[in-house]
Amino acid sequence: MNSPFSFLRDIYRHGKSRELASFMVWELAHRLGLYRAKQYLRFEEDGVLALEDQALNRAEFGDRIDRLFRSRSLRLVCCQHNWKLLSIGAKGEMFGCLYPQDTDLYRSEDDGEAVDMVLRFPARIRSVFVSSQDTVFVGAGGAVYRSTDGGTTFGKALDLGSPESSFRHNNGMTETSDGTLIIGEYGNVWESNGWRNLANLYFSEDNGETWARSDFLKEEGINKHVHLVRYSRALNRILLADGDNKKRLWLSDPLDSFDAGNPGWKPVNRFHIQMGGYTAVVERDGTILFGTDYQGGTNAIVRSRDGKRFEKRIVPDPYRRSPIDNMVPRRSKAGDEVWANLPWSRAGTRCLLMYSANGGESWHKVLEYNRAAHVVWLISSSRETQDVLYFSIEDYEHQDRVVYRVVDLS
Repeated sequence: MNSPFSFLRDIYRHGKSRELASFMVWELAHRLGLYRAKQYLRFEEDGVLALEDQALNRAEFGDRIDRLFRSRSLRLVCCQHNWKLLSIGAKGEMFGCLYPQDTDLYRSEDDGEAVDMVLRFPARIRSVFVSSQDTVFVGAGGAVYRSTDGGTTFGKALDLGSPESSFRHNNGMTETSDGTLIIGEYGNVWESNGWRNLANLYFSEDNGETWARSDFLKEEGINKHVHLVRYSRALNRILLADGDNKKRLWLSDPLDSFDAGNPGWKPVNRFHIQMGGYTAVVERDGTILFGTDYQGGTNAIVRSRDGKRFEKRIVPDPYRRSPIDNMVPRRSKAGDEVWANLPWSRAGTRCLLMYSANGGESWHKVLEYNRAAHVVWLISSSRETQDVLYFSIEDYEHQDRVVYRVVDLS
């Protein structure tokens, strides 16, 4: 067992002192009942499916999950291909990798019914992005590869800061309304006395043919990487969240005065206790929803409409200690949904897949699980909101994995 001295030394070495202080304040406020009921996330009382110790391919499980989704006017389709992650282009083409051979890129033009292998990359595929011009970008092996012919041929477009780097799938690459592409580098590389600083931003104004690097975050003392970068149509600005020691949220100048060489970044939160640390973001009807990244601490969904005022809703127990790893919108006949995944748990806590049909006002529980036995991932992404969403469930005990597609019931 580590001594208290070793624990405090590691906190200091990893740049976690601010985060630890925030954890302690939030934990005390929660345990002492200082938060009002309306400060917590509200769940609808329409049930949840708990993933228990049963194989995913059993008919009983299929019937249970099908009944749950039908009760929500949703339809669940079991996919014949075991997607690990995928990105959907403007014309509906799907590009992604399959499990477990995740170095191979596949393409589908018929909603995943048939897939064609495109190319084997030199390392596992960590992220895929399809631009408005149908240019395909793949993050693998510390580089970003680019195809302008629908995936027929690829060339290396950008070398990142380490062989372990990529951009976070669905959260680490974005495109503005004028076609500027932005990548936030993500990597975890421990060197002799600390994390390698990989907090690089890359800008391209020619559809990814050439890139300019910005060291802005490094100059601001960020010690690790970029959690998310996203263009907000509601604000007409770029949203940027860094990690790991300060975990700030930044806003750029409005796009009509935006300069890729000097975006005019301004911090939204100056102190860690103000709750930054965002790893997920989605925009719906002018409302921006952020999900926090505090494994073992207190997590929340944070809403804003103007980038100035932020409304925090704390995730209640037993899910509170799990970061919101990813959020994905889905267009339905009744209006847009926002799906969120909380995939980390410890003793006494639970993981959760959930969605909101009213912009985050309330949430429907979908799948509750223990990370020691199962894991769920939201695996699809797209620049534009789709009427379909993909997620995977992996059963560790039975060594089984299944991918589902969510669509409207009729």
